[in-house]
Amino acid sequence: MNISTLSGILSLLIGLIYTILALLLPDASIGRAAEPKFFPLSLGILMILLSAALLYDEMNKRKKEDKTQNVSFTLDSNLKKIGLTCLFSILYAILFDKLGYVISTILFLEGELFLFNGFKKWKINTMVVLIFSLFIYILFSKLLGVYLPMTPGIWI
Repeated sequence: MNISTLSGILSLLIGLIYTILALLLPDASIGRAAEPKFFPLSLGILMILLSAALLYDEMNKRKKEDKTQNVSFTLDSNLKKIGLTCLFSILYAILFDKLGYVISTILFLEGELFLFNGFKKWKINTMVVLIFSLFIYILFSKLLGVYLPMTPGIWI
């Protein structure tokens, strides 16, 4: 059983449980009685349909593959990336108040992009990180009025 089949089965079970719990929601006391159930029910049904489609696709792939080929899941490489992402997240949380949003976000995203894209694409990684960090800072602090910790010495 590969990771896609396992996630399809797990998603199907979660979707079924979620749909059953959505059906158990109380009716609205005013207005249309079933209206509070509509959105959760549609989410549950959509999750069931998408997980069933994933399982169907995996079954078709399995029929086409030879029994000798196994899809391997490189656990060692992925665990390193997960561990480094957790470490980067902890460092980001520690540095967020001290360095401010912009610098700490640049450092965090730069580390993540180097981790997943490699060092060969450092120019693209740096451009994406700088544009994203500054755009989000200006959007939230200036346009939406959401407070983000200021970057020391830089006033945007």
